[in-house]
Amino acid sequence: MPLLSQVGLPQGTASDELISASLIARIEASLALLQEYQGHARELAESIRGNGRALEGMPYALIKEIDSIAMDLDIAQWYDEDGFAPEITPILGRVQSWLTKLPRDV
Repeated sequence: MPLLSQVGLPQGTASDELISASLIARIEASLALLQEYQGHARELAESIRGNGRALEGMPYALIKEIDSIAMDLDIAQWYDEDGFAPEITPILGRVQSWLTKLPRDV
């Protein structure tokens, strides 16, 4: 099977865009589950860390936000596990804002 570069697709086009879209969709799915009370903050944190770091063409500021958001989600999960109600809504708002800033045409 020929490589994408061998079949005439310029590097950094359709294939990369599909991969980026897939990674972003995974993060959005984890966010949706948490918003519907069917997921856990830790799952969203892991999705942001893993899928977010795999994205291409990320500005440094957005990469740094990955750590901050994921840590806040981890802390919310710890509160929940200790029997306290975590304030998750502001964190979810930050995730949504971060998602809108992601480069989708890399």
